[in-house]
Amino acid sequence: MKKAIHFLLAIAMVFSMAAFGGCVNGGKNASGDTITFMHMWPEHEATMNRILAKFTEKEGIAVKASITPYDQMEQVLQAAEISGNLPNVYVFYTHYMTPLVSSTDGVMAGSLNALHEKTVDNFVQQSSWELGKINNTYYSAPFRATGELIFYNKTMFEQKGWTAPATFEEMETLLRAIAADGNVTPLAAGGKEHQITYMINAMSLFCSVLDGSVEEPGYAVGRLQPDTSDNTSALIYEKVNKWYANNYFGKGAIAVSKAGAIKEFTSRRAAMVFANVNNMGDVTSLMPNDEIGVFAIPAPEAIANDVKYVYGGYDGLSYNPSASSAQQESSLKLIEYLVSDEVQQILADSTQSIVVNKNVAYHSQTYKEFADEYKYVGAYANGTDYITGQNAAGNVSIMSTYISGTSGKTAAEVIKLINDNVWKDMQDSLLNNPVKDWYPRQNPRKQFDKSWLA
Repeated sequence: MKKAIHFLLAIAMVFSMAAFGGCVNGGKNASGDTITFMHMWPEHEATMNRILAKFTEKEGIAVKASITPYDQMEQVLQAAEISGNLPNVYVFYTHYMTPLVSSTDGVMAGSLNALHEKTVDNFVQQSSWELGKINNTYYSAPFRATGELIFYNKTMFEQKGWTAPATFEEMETLLRAIAADGNVTPLAAGGKEHQITYMINAMSLFCSVLDGSVEEPGYAVGRLQPDTSDNTSALIYEKVNKWYANNYFGKGAIAVSKAGAIKEFTSRRAAMVFANVNNMGDVTSLMPNDEIGVFAIPAPEAIANDVKYVYGGYDGLSYNPSASSAQQESSLKLIEYLVSDEVQQILADSTQSIVVNKNVAYHSQTYKEFADEYKYVGAYANGTDYITGQNAAGNVSIMSTYISGTSGKTAAEVIKLINDNVWKDMQDSLLNNPVKDWYPRQNPRKQFDKSWLA
């Protein structure tokens, strides 16, 4: 948030925005202005410049492009807003838009409600838009998927007689079988960077589908009131803690980095690993004699055909609502073009991107498999309407400490602590104005078979 930016950092970033890259194509829009566009992909600069040149040729609108590293994007955008130099169009994460449109900091993104209605039918996962929806306004258009799923060594699986799971029950059976084999880690995970918590997230999503929570208004805004009389969450935490104790993620996995987990996989000391599509090139180059497959965390048999879990979200597109009306009009044209069939196909052909447009054809079997699994990114998404701060910042670490068996707390105590931390931040008027509270459940929980959680 703006109030959290150090003054000198803001000034430095404002100066860095002054030049704002180079104009990649000529011509101007009807108002005589050039619109600016900031993205985070230096590795795809040539492709993006080619796309922007096509846009200029088609619309007669000049685009001045710049690149900011992904880990500096929020600070640069906030500094640009302070200085009045916010780009006309910019890339940011659909699943993290709240800091850019908070009531305390001011709205840095314009409404995309009309564009949503016009284009949503072209999206693989229509609910992907919900990640960037806050207080009934869409502030970010999904552009390409980003997320981590499970890579597995197909060659090893064939040698051992293992099969990629189609249901959660089959996944647990697989983990047990690989552990019993005793030669490799079942599922290498970077516990140091909280990858093991993906399992908690996945099972929580599946239970929310099964018990009807996903249909609740409180779920849609990310603050459905916790039910202290229900033990489902505790069963989830206890199961992941048991898997950790059984070394399903490898010995001492809580202290392993993502890079360390991938190294374990590429050295054939693990049968599976959590990784991103961006890792595929490096993985395959280190494993020339192995065929690699991918799958998202599968749901229990009862809903296995409806949903899977991928930890991730989308690189999204937003625009400056304080620009002139002509610039905003041009910005919306650019965003619409970037999610079009034409551009999305260029991305799929020229980069390692899994895109959001359902009309795209992938020309590699590997990337077809990725696209089939990545379509679950954003499934049953919710758009939080509040900001968390210091209290909730440590919640993932609290989860990891419990998983490793070092917290000294029961699952129920950990869950209460996590919920209390979120509530404290919702009640912080410096973060949320007006303050937020839990949203009461409107309907009773649906009953479902919990045997898969045992």
